[in-house]
Amino acid sequence: MIVFSKLKRILLLSIPIIGGMMSQNILNLVDTLMIGQLGHMALAGTGVGAFLFFVSFSGFTGIASGVQTMVARYVGQSQKDLISMALLLGIILSYIGSIVILIGQWLWLDNLIGLFSSEKEVLIVAEDYYRFRLLGLPFLTFCLVIRGFWNGLSDPKRYLAVIVLIHSLNVIFNYCFIFGKFGFPAMQAAGAGLASTLSLIIGAMIYGFDCRAYLNLSSFLNLSKDILKKALKWLLDLGIPTSIQQFFFALGVAVFYWLLGQLGTVEMAIGNVLVNIVLVGILPGVGLAMATMTLVSQSLGEKKLVDMFYWPFYVSLLAVFGIGAMVLVALFFPTIVLRPFILDDSVLQRAILPLRLDAVGVFFEVLALIFMHALNGIDRTRFVMVVSIVCQWLFLLPVAYCLAVVLGYGLEGAWLSWLFFQVIQLLVFFVTWFRFRRQFFI
Repeated sequence: MIVFSKLKRILLLSIPIIGGMMSQNILNLVDTLMIGQLGHMALAGTGVGAFLFFVSFSGFTGIASGVQTMVARYVGQSQKDLISMALLLGIILSYIGSIVILIGQWLWLDNLIGLFSSEKEVLIVAEDYYRFRLLGLPFLTFCLVIRGFWNGLSDPKRYLAVIVLIHSLNVIFNYCFIFGKFGFPAMQAAGAGLASTLSLIIGAMIYGFDCRAYLNLSSFLNLSKDILKKALKWLLDLGIPTSIQQFFFALGVAVFYWLLGQLGTVEMAIGNVLVNIVLVGILPGVGLAMATMTLVSQSLGEKKLVDMFYWPFYVSLLAVFGIGAMVLVALFFPTIVLRPFILDDSVLQRAILPLRLDAVGVFFEVLALIFMHALNGIDRTRFVMVVSIVCQWLFLLPVAYCLAVVLGYGLEGAWLSWLFFQVIQLLVFFVTWFRFRRQFFI
């Protein structure tokens, strides 16, 4: 009965988060499906823009994660008067930082995009797409902080409906602006970037209205300097390591995509498709991992150390069955999975083995994410940062380059390296968490 009660609590917290993640994934798939109708050059170009945008906002996930941990801890400690302070600090930091990133990238956009490909058509598509997408960065970071806030309060359903609305609008805008429907201009790939930004603006406005009761600047400014200074230091201690880790992870993904560009434009297009397909498994896993962080942090605040230790194991049990089923579909029916996105039969055949390798990698990646977020929930963000950066930059990228480019194993070599990277991360995070068992049971 205890196990079932724990699983029920996990599901109540994680299902709305997973719903939001799946909504994002459906958007990614529909986006890729629509752009795929424009050809593999468009897929490659938007892939460049998408990975650059991933790098741009990745660092701000650390702020959102820090807000989530702080709010969950305040709830566990029954200090509910401080949760608004955590939210406002997160919004202020993310907004200022995102504006700086937007201006800096806008000025150097041509040079950034030129790093990924020498194909003129790919570069034109990437620039057109990314200029519109980049304008949505401040609104996305605002949405991320709001998501972390509601997750910390164990009330993710508060933002789920808005996420679904944002993504639904994005799909509609995609259809209008990519293909020029209902009197809108046919902007092709650039239209996808504009659609994303417009939907984020609308979503941020709705989130702001919904959270207006917590956005009380006068109360925030009346807090003592000592309280604000202590809270800001805690948020930075939590957020900076996670931001650095996520930034280097995203930068590593961009380098990985650059590596695919060294193999050819077709490989870049396949990589873009594979990433969006495999997100079907990863994003629900991220939802489970975020639920783990909230549960661990709340239990730590309540000083329920035994419960805190077992939470990632309970969550992993759910992940094995839920994510495992999706992995099996990709392993045994790869052609059916790939067919809607890749029209060329020769390109599709080249994508089958990398898809299977990536699907297995997703299984290990989700488990690694669960234990990674558990460690973040007990403020071990610096350790997570070091492990993630070392594994990715000293193992994954050098090995992937050697296998894929130097030794000539191409896409298969690149994705085999990715699989090994996930296994190594999982082992390190699992062993580290298990070593805390004596401390937790004292």
